[in-house]
Amino acid sequence: MNVVTEIKALKMSRSRRRVPRWAGLWVCIAAAVLITGCKKRDAVTPTVGIDSPERTWVRVLLFGNLREWTLETPAGFTAEGIGNGEVVDFSDSTALHMELTDGRIRVGEHLLSSQVLLVPNDPYYFVLNGEGFRGNLKLLMNDDGESVMAVNYVPLESYLLGVIGAEMHSYWEPEALKAQAVAARTYCLSIQHRFGAGRDWDIARTQANQMYSGLSAENSRVRQAVLDTTGQILIGPDANGNEWVFPAYYSSSCGGHTEESRYVFGDDLVPLPGVACPWCESVARHRDFFWEPVFYSMDQVSERLMMRYASLQRLERITDVDVIREGAAGRITQVRLTGANGRTSTLRGEDFRLSLDPTGRRLKSILATMTKSQDGLLFENGRGFGHGVGLCQCGAQGQARQGRSYREILSFYYPASRLVTIETSAAP
Repeated sequence: MNVVTEIKALKMSRSRRRVPRWAGLWVCIAAAVLITGCKKRDAVTPTVGIDSPERTWVRVLLFGNLREWTLETPAGFTAEGIGNGEVVDFSDSTALHMELTDGRIRVGEHLLSSQVLLVPNDPYYFVLNGEGFRGNLKLLMNDDGESVMAVNYVPLESYLLGVIGAEMHSYWEPEALKAQAVAARTYCLSIQHRFGAGRDWDIARTQANQMYSGLSAENSRVRQAVLDTTGQILIGPDANGNEWVFPAYYSSSCGGHTEESRYVFGDDLVPLPGVACPWCESVARHRDFFWEPVFYSMDQVSERLMMRYASLQRLERITDVDVIREGAAGRITQVRLTGANGRTSTLRGEDFRLSLDPTGRRLKSILATMTKSQDGLLFENGRGFGHGVGLCQCGAQGQARQGRSYREILSFYYPASRLVTIETSAAP
């Protein structure tokens, strides 16, 4: 079995109502007023990949607990009750209020089932609570019976249109945007295969996976980067030498040196070693590359760690933290926690950081010096923004400025990887 065939075999088939073929019309979507206005300068081509095989679509979790919501479409939609097969045509309705009523989803005046698939008409996008997304929308009642999960069924390439501009400045160099597109596409497929089969969605739209802002993140530069790399992903060898679609991690700024994946995420990915990156310092904002000292009291440390990891309750209260392993550039990769009762536990450095600061915006990385005192922990001499594994976005921009191609950028941050092309969409 060749690599492309194997990758296709990894992808789940999707159970969704087939959408009509788009007719090649040019659609004008204003970034600020998606339904009510149209500006020529914001004109974009039709939804990319709407004609693509169903197995190549992605399920993106948009919202986890909606109780009532509004849906707008430029040309109406159809709604299908999953399970009872009822199909309602809303071609004459461009805006509707929806809610959960007695265990069923109400669409306008129609009370359907606990799961509903909404399929927009051409130009195949919808606006949910003011945010626009391409593709279809599936609504599923949660187990609590009081809220609804909203999942966007979207062609992979159209999904990327909403990712690249949310993850990287869209005015950056084209080669940096292309590198980001390949990394994001690869990461998406890896997460989809690893976790999608066990749940109703493949990937989240937040930093828990990768940012996805839908139509608001699109522009012509982003679109060109996605189209120029259509279907291109990275594969690399695992520990046994077998090629697979690995999670192509990336972060904002590595602080001058990326980190080995195994020390940050606990896996052993051959294409993701640490490499020196001299380019990001000149691109990153100064306050994100060299960030201000951050202090946490021991009470804060103990409370936040135990709130995140119930298993640490056995320590009673955390009274001491020691660094027991550092990466090549001084990044804290493992700490030992000591409790009031003398018991100890270990934690990876990145998990430690995100326990103290779940937003990741104050303690911006764990590439820092940690100093202990009786009062708490001081993190200083900090560099970089993010986990530091894989592609450094600021570094990619720095390399692109110096004339490096996206292929060279990807080879630098993902050594031992190989670029291949798979089928993801029909030609736009």
